[in-house]
Amino acid sequence: MDISTLSNILFSTENPVLPGPLVMRLALHGAWAIVLGSGVMLMADKLPRTYRMGLSFLVMLWTLLPGSTSPAYWLGLAFQMPSLMSTVICLAWFLNRVRSKQSPAFSIAGSQARVIKILTMFGVVLGWVLLLDTLAWLPVSVYAWGFSSAAFGAVAVLATLLWLMMRSVGSVLPLIVLTLFVLSRLPTGNVWDALLDPWLWIALQIGWLINVARRLMAAGRWPPATRV
Repeated sequence: MDISTLSNILFSTENPVLPGPLVMRLALHGAWAIVLGSGVMLMADKLPRTYRMGLSFLVMLWTLLPGSTSPAYWLGLAFQMPSLMSTVICLAWFLNRVRSKQSPAFSIAGSQARVIKILTMFGVVLGWVLLLDTLAWLPVSVYAWGFSSAAFGAVAVLATLLWLMMRSVGSVLPLIVLTLFVLSRLPTGNVWDALLDPWLWIALQIGWLINVARRLMAAGRWPPATRV
């Protein structure tokens, strides 16, 4: 096999491996059930544990219903399904809240904080690149490249390097998502859709802006009258 043939195989986007229709239907309801259940758990945090968990599980059961009676049906029409990254993050947070009987703690260890910062910056940059690609402001189609083997390989190498450097729980997250993507090809067969979705991108940018604002306030660069 010559270099030209190998290059065509790695960078080809003409025959992407897509998830099966049945897998997509099941995953649509399952992913939205996890995301909506986690959202209800977060919004109902002030309620007693029993009511909080009851509401969350009711929303999840409602989302798992087939057909148009489920909110997943309408959310799927508008937004397709959440990314695998969003689903895994929400599932991990939800399971942690189910096991914990206390309010969530927001203190993060140093190594975990560094991993979160790296993943946040990667997500923010990737989102802007994909947005520019959508607006046809880039000379190449970055999104289409996400269907190729080369894009998956590049992300896998970066995720592995992150895990080798950090060796923390958070650094395993991209590898888990990539493994699920290989097994299922969800949500669209495109690796970018597995790593990021518009809602996750917006959440990452809001979190980044809040972090920047806190740093500026802590450094005393804002006058006291403007501090919240």
